[in-house]
Amino acid sequence: MIHIGPIDIRTDIFVLILAVILLFIQLLICFKSNKKSLRLIPIILFFTLTLAFLFLAFIFDGWDRVGYLLLAACSGCMSLICGIGWGIWRFVNLKCRGKK
Repeated sequence: MIHIGPIDIRTDIFVLILAVILLFIQLLICFKSNKKSLRLIPIILFFTLTLAFLFLAFIFDGWDRVGYLLLAACSGCMSLICGIGWGIWRFVNLKCRGKK
């Protein structure tokens, strides 16, 4: 459970909400931007975070290692969500080009 003031939010619901928001942001960036470098920023950010947390997990021992592995798993899932956003954008672009 995540406690935000008087509100208690289940962790799985919180992660799902974050994933939906991230997917929306990634799709918005992909559809509105013509620059590939701008569309790559979220996936590069989360992939770099995943690598950094994995590196920290191998440096530290005990419960710190578990925490960093959980953070690496969460940031890895977020980079996967960005990849799904890229896939949706690519699929829609290919379908629109085929109709013209």
